[in-house]
Amino acid sequence: MSAKPLRTYFFLLVLLAGCAGDEQRLSSSSPEALSAYAEGVHMTQQFYLTEARTAFERAIGHDSSFGMTWARLAIVEASAHDEVKAREHIALALVHSTAATRGEQFFIRMWERRISYDNETAAVLADSLISLHPENPETYLFRGQIHELFQHLDSALVLYHAASNLDTTFAPAAMTLGYAYSTMNDQQKALDYMARYIRLVPGAADPRASYADLLLRVGRYDEAVEQYRQSLNLKPDYWYAINQIGNVYRILGKLKAAGTQFDEGFRHMPQSEQLEAARMTAHAELNNRAGRHAEAITMYASALATDSTNLGAAYGLVTAYLESGNTALATAALDKAEAQLDRLNLLESQAMIGFHLVQAKLFIAKKDYAAARRACKQALETSTPLTRPAVFRHLAEIAIQEGDVEEALDACEEALHVNPNSPEALLTLTKAYATQGDARMTAEIGGRLLTLWKDADADFVQVKQLRQLLARSQSL
Repeated sequence: MSAKPLRTYFFLLVLLAGCAGDEQRLSSSSPEALSAYAEGVHMTQQFYLTEARTAFERAIGHDSSFGMTWARLAIVEASAHDEVKAREHIALALVHSTAATRGEQFFIRMWERRISYDNETAAVLADSLISLHPENPETYLFRGQIHELFQHLDSALVLYHAASNLDTTFAPAAMTLGYAYSTMNDQQKALDYMARYIRLVPGAADPRASYADLLLRVGRYDEAVEQYRQSLNLKPDYWYAINQIGNVYRILGKLKAAGTQFDEGFRHMPQSEQLEAARMTAHAELNNRAGRHAEAITMYASALATDSTNLGAAYGLVTAYLESGNTALATAALDKAEAQLDRLNLLESQAMIGFHLVQAKLFIAKKDYAAARRACKQALETSTPLTRPAVFRHLAEIAIQEGDVEEALDACEEALHVNPNSPEALLTLTKAYATQGDARMTAEIGGRLLTLWKDADADFVQVKQLRQLLARSQSL
């Protein structure tokens, strides 16, 4: 799951509302449609997707030729994982854009290209829209997102700051800067911007949830859950905070509780077949973590049959095959994932880090450590300061397999750089000390992990592995 884990990769930040004054450039002559449209963009900006969809549908009922409403509805549908409806609605937006203003036409075409994964043309259209309406901060964030997707973080930051400077009350700019600085591993500055996001819209649920995301990234799990709960105090059915508590439970091995959270969170999103595929993917991962690999494989395959763009399901399927010992099927599944990345025009993007890490895992399973190192090198090239530690964890696993414990320990230090409480990195570090024969450090690091996993379910595979590791170390 990504920066905003339940949102598709190209909606990492915001489904933005138009800036103040934009209404005079909207082409509908229906006051009722304009009012419902304004409500929809307000709901979308807060990530209240069900409410946004309802408002936009009401606007269309008053003026079905209002192209911008169809475009905004397409964005909501895409964020809710319904690519089919998103494409249908953006196509209707194009049909109804002939009588729209130039700014509306650029906006609609820009998003049509984005939804079609044509990021290069979307970027050109965003640049044109900025030239046409340089006073609108929304487009600067859109353009910066494409820069960030392709790892041009410095260029993205320039645009994010431009959006914030244009309108210091524009809350999405503060949120975007918070996530961007976190991605660059400037965590204090990230928290400062997210605190500003809270101050700008104190009654909204998302700012607290976004602040919690930053705490989650650095392993402050209890504090993160508290912030997610504060988000739910403001909106008890806020799907994102509900699901993110599930993610914390998943990390801590509380698999049954995580599944309950996911079911509840998905229930409060606009329903579609693709959303059900996302829900199945979440449960498939929990099955995999509980050692139920056959069930995980079935669920991942079903999710992909419904939504071939679900990269989480694609990578999960590879992992489940590897856990069940079937490298041949894992290889075939990874080949399909690469073809999907090509279709989505993501082969040159930071999205490739996930592919290369799963590829490294496959080569480790095949004991082809040279190829695994090459995959990690490619992962480093597509990583950010935030995601780089995951690469070093894989390098540590390779070094352990090769018997180079000192290299493994150095790699573990890098793997724990952003999140010193990363359970997976701590488990790898425990393995390294056990391989070295250092019973004291094995027990110390393992004990930290047991504290993190103190409430883990009995069938959580990693805690079983840890206890076996500690028992072997103590017997030596």
